[in-house]
Amino acid sequence: QYGSTGIESTANDILTGHTDYSSWQSALMSLAGEETSGSSVVLTLNSQMQEAAEEALDGYTGAIVILDPSTGAVLAKASSPTYENSDVGTILESGSSGGVLLDRTTQVRYAPGSTFKTVTLAAALESGTATLNSTYSAPASIDIGGADVTNDDGESWSSLSLIDAYAFSANTVFAQVGTQVGASTLVRYADAFGYGNSLGLDFSSLSSLMPSVSEMTTWETAWAACGQPVGEHSSPAGPQTTVMQNAVIAATIANGGVAMNPYLIDHILSPEGTTTSTTQPTSLGQVISSSTADEIKQAMLEVVESGTGTGARISGVEVAGKTGTAETSSSTADSLFIGFAPYDDPTLAISVVIEQTDPNVSVKGEAATIAGKVLAACLNVQASGAS
Repeated sequence: QYGSTGIESTANDILTGHTDYSSWQSALMSLAGEETSGSSVVLTLNSQMQEAAEEALDGYTGAIVILDPSTGAVLAKASSPTYENSDVGTILESGSSGGVLLDRTTQVRYAPGSTFKTVTLAAALESGTATLNSTYSAPASIDIGGADVTNDDGESWSSLSLIDAYAFSANTVFAQVGTQVGASTLVRYADAFGYGNSLGLDFSSLSSLMPSVSEMTTWETAWAACGQPVGEHSSPAGPQTTVMQNAVIAATIANGGVAMNPYLIDHILSPEGTTTSTTQPTSLGQVISSSTADEIKQAMLEVVESGTGTGARISGVEVAGKTGTAETSSSTADSLFIGFAPYDDPTLAISVVIEQTDPNVSVKGEAATIAGKVLAACLNVQASGAS
């Protein structure tokens, strides 16, 4: 009645029976143009995890994605504000949806803030540019390429190791690392994690963006390494990420450096209830070596244990992650978090973004706190074996 989006769109022919090849009889009917009963599409979503994600977003504007890091299966995919299915007609007729019809998990690009330092760290370690123990000066402000790069809240340190700079999210350190790595390598690793591609085996997603290397100034490269897009040129300012893309980055680190393409359809049932196909997990490639992934896992653990991400801690479980604060205007900044748990044997990867919609109400740190609550709930779901 109102058109279709998401899985309802990509699986339309399966659901309607227009291309039903589940048996030779159905195939003949389909080829002959005869109407057949539609098949059922069974999703990867875990209903209890989905509920936990939706409840955590209540009252916020933002999104949460939870992936199985070993396969790419989407276990939860929540966007807020949202709507009741029964209200779609009224919303469309009103001409003003208030953003409730917008899927913020895949159809909105955000500045990733310091969550992108995970990509920068991967590029630095894998290329041999730096080690976790490399030491850098960490002033409150530093001139790079003729302009300033600054730390949040004017924080400064005499010097920091790279692992500590990641834990404390020191922009002035990662600006130096980014220029050492260089624009070409930084963009190459972002692309390897999925930037520039429409992620999803069976759903549509905006591609995350990086600038053209040839147009990136030294200052822009420095800020890009910190996750803040500042460029003004014909190619897009970057980095700009979807919540889904950030989930893939977290899952890749958790999965030993292998990126998996996310998917939402687990299997398809014929009208008679027989499984006719099952999705096979698909790799996007070995982005970084397993040893580099282990080093980044260690750095992400430090973020939650003693750095900016302590809000994501869970009693009795080690959580690894990275926080992000991304300026969206002179008076607003979104809160982001990526991570995974348990640390030793990750079964969940998460990406959270919380938008600051009121200049007078800060959301700094909210994404980490929400991630911790959702991860705790989802781990309990896994322990109980609920679907």
